[in-house]
Amino acid sequence: MTLSSDQDEQQFQPEGDVPSDLGEAEPIAELPADSISSQEVVEVAATPAANIEDLTLAEVFGQVLHAPSYTLRSLRQVISAPNDEPLREVGGFGLPRPSEWRPNRSGTTNINRLSEAERAARQREIFLLSSRLIAFVVALYGNWIMATDRTEATGLVGGLPFLVVAFCIWIAGDVYSAWPQRRKRQELTVEEVDVLPVRPLNALNANFDFLPVALRFLGAAVALTMSIITLSATSSNRFTTLGVVMWVASTTLWVIVFAPREWGVAAFVASIREIQFPRGWTLVLLLLIMLVAGLFRFTSLNSIPSEMTSDHVEKILDSQRILDGNPQVFFPNNGGREPIQFYLMAIISHFSGLGMNFFTLKFLTAVEGMICIPVLWWMGREIIGEGEPEFGNIVGLLLAALVAVSYWHTMLSRLGLRIVLTVIVTGLLMIFLSRAIRRNRRGDFIKAGLVLGAGVYAYQATRMLPVVVVAGIVLAILFSLFRSGRREQIVRYITNLVVLVVITLAVFVPMAGFAHDYPEDFWRRTSGRLLGDDTVQTTNPDGSIVTRNATMDERMAAFQQNVGILVNNIRNALLMYNWKGDVAWITAVPNRPEMDVFTGALLIVGMGAWGVRMVKRRDAADWLMPAALFIMLLPSALSIAYPIENPSATRTSGSLPEAYLFAAIPLALIWLAIRRLLPNWWGKVVGSVFVGGVLLVAASANWNTYFVDFNESYTTSSPAPYTEAGRFLRGFADSGGSLGNAFMIAYPYWWDHRAVGIEAGVTDFPNGIVTRTDVPQFIKSTSQRGDKYQLDPDKDLLFFYNPADTDTETQLFNWFPNGSKQLIHSYKPGDDFGVFRVPRLGAQGLLEFEIKTGVTTPQ
Repeated sequence: MTLSSDQDEQQFQPEGDVPSDLGEAEPIAELPADSISSQEVVEVAATPAANIEDLTLAEVFGQVLHAPSYTLRSLRQVISAPNDEPLREVGGFGLPRPSEWRPNRSGTTNINRLSEAERAARQREIFLLSSRLIAFVVALYGNWIMATDRTEATGLVGGLPFLVVAFCIWIAGDVYSAWPQRRKRQELTVEEVDVLPVRPLNALNANFDFLPVALRFLGAAVALTMSIITLSATSSNRFTTLGVVMWVASTTLWVIVFAPREWGVAAFVASIREIQFPRGWTLVLLLLIMLVAGLFRFTSLNSIPSEMTSDHVEKILDSQRILDGNPQVFFPNNGGREPIQFYLMAIISHFSGLGMNFFTLKFLTAVEGMICIPVLWWMGREIIGEGEPEFGNIVGLLLAALVAVSYWHTMLSRLGLRIVLTVIVTGLLMIFLSRAIRRNRRGDFIKAGLVLGAGVYAYQATRMLPVVVVAGIVLAILFSLFRSGRREQIVRYITNLVVLVVITLAVFVPMAGFAHDYPEDFWRRTSGRLLGDDTVQTTNPDGSIVTRNATMDERMAAFQQNVGILVNNIRNALLMYNWKGDVAWITAVPNRPEMDVFTGALLIVGMGAWGVRMVKRRDAADWLMPAALFIMLLPSALSIAYPIENPSATRTSGSLPEAYLFAAIPLALIWLAIRRLLPNWWGKVVGSVFVGGVLLVAASANWNTYFVDFNESYTTSSPAPYTEAGRFLRGFADSGGSLGNAFMIAYPYWWDHRAVGIEAGVTDFPNGIVTRTDVPQFIKSTSQRGDKYQLDPDKDLLFFYNPADTDTETQLFNWFPNGSKQLIHSYKPGDDFGVFRVPRLGAQGLLEFEIKTGVTTPQ
């Protein structure tokens, strides 16, 4: 039997009765076939036999791992046999030809040594695994320094050099171990994009069939008409029945117009039947990962995060507006927000046990966070490519596992805001865009266009994804220049990009109408200030203030000033994974890096591993991943006016799939290297123990970061104990009081009365009084209402107020001498609140109060 560069060693069954641990051994088959060149062909049977006593300790150890029971029996014979007794052979590294191999139970056995080619291949594997482990440990140490000391002088300066060294060690190990083969064989490259035959439209050909082309043009005309109707029917920032029907119909028709020839009903049904869901160990591991992800996302969901903020209040009220009959295309209040989340919230609020409240907000995003896990597993498989299905599956599983236990993604999943949708949209786009880049098939571009168009309705950070698409197509065209048929490929890329743009615009039509009608509202959150403001204010000599458009010189001066801020923002955004992350308490443990120490170390060496992959494969989809990560950092880095908001864990959420993909790569490579070095199940067990240990430590660290540190930081910093105030308000209304008789008197930087109402079970609680001087008029107005919030003079009055506002407390006693105050001690230290209760006034008492305070004139 021979070993060559283009043929893997085949396992054989020896004749006779052989111990099972030896008969199943695969001493060198686990090594990649291309690790031995064609010039290193050897006849294994010619490998010189050796006495077991001639083996080195390393070779004996390898034989114990390879065939433990058979080797140990041979060693026992050495110890017990007389010196002149022949020794048994130990099968292992160099196997004889099957026709000559016989186990000798009478006591005469020889040892087969490794051939030189096999020894060199194994040494390269050992060196490669060692260099990778060393790189990981060095990165781990440097990341630990940076994560534990977030000062620039010590933490960053002390830890960053270790990250650079680890990055270089990984690359050097890969280059050195692969160098012997690079001189003897050509590196693998991604296979050329398939070039479909060009079919010119020859109208002079008598056999030319005009019907399919005519139908496509007719369909395009109808689709365009429907899109125009959609634009008109969704004007004034409102979805209508006609508008939605035309929107769905026009998008569907645009897809049909551009559909490839092979698409059809039969093909669609066949593709559904051919979908291959994960099976075997992949299914078991994916379900286990989903179970762990569920623990991170649903444990104590009702209490963590503990309290609403005004952002949550706005989301609930926007969802309620939909139920109240105001289905908006874009929600311009509170800075402007995309609508998908609010429609989903409006739908699930009708589910039993939910409702329009803070828990439902969190439950929705937790479910969306769970959906991210299989999407990212799919993304990992697709990015690695069809040519490496096993490796792609491993990377996908590890990517899903790392995200499942990620503190960053757990926070996004439980936050109750729409940000987590960015991860889903980005993951899906990377799947279809990588396919489109590699295959250059129109169907993949259509799917990418649908995802890109829908993403605009998810979260503002997705507006940077079109830049990712353009970058991907540019890379694909550049790589096409070095392939055969490049002209046809480039033409196809450009044509398919046009198709993607049309499909995206078809989905974008309602939002495009809003952007045209209300440009300031649409661009408010995403407009940058790199070139300064569009307008400036100047003061005339007479003291009047005049607003005018900025001049080109003023724009250039602003650019020179702001470019330094942008560079510093980019630097800080790149360091967010390992050193210093978001400072906002609502989305982070302030300044804590977005990745734990182990995952952050994997990211650093993973960037090195990905760089090696990019050079070796020369695949445009591989080159797109680092570019996509950088581009999706820009929504945060472009915060020129408020650099303190950078890095933002929410605006950079589009970089999460790429970052964790890079972190999964080295873990997968180390697992595969261990499996190659240790035969049979030993390699899988040892590799799985290593990978499982890393994941377990990362999970423990992230669990502590979120459920202890983040919970404490959020609870301490959140604005108010709305849950307690809401329970108090509901108890008052249900125990003889009335919602119309309860009021909250505002205080600077204190409560949001809408949040108190929501926690009490009502989304439209109106009784927030801005200042104490407004109390008499507000009470009079409330008594004249005709809804459920009308004041009932025959029931008690209740006022919430800040205990520090002693003037309000004094004034309440002046107005209602028979009232009583109560200090409610909150579970949040320093957030106690006061309530002032007034016994029922009756109709006459209410009138006397209004006359006393001057809001009613006596008759």
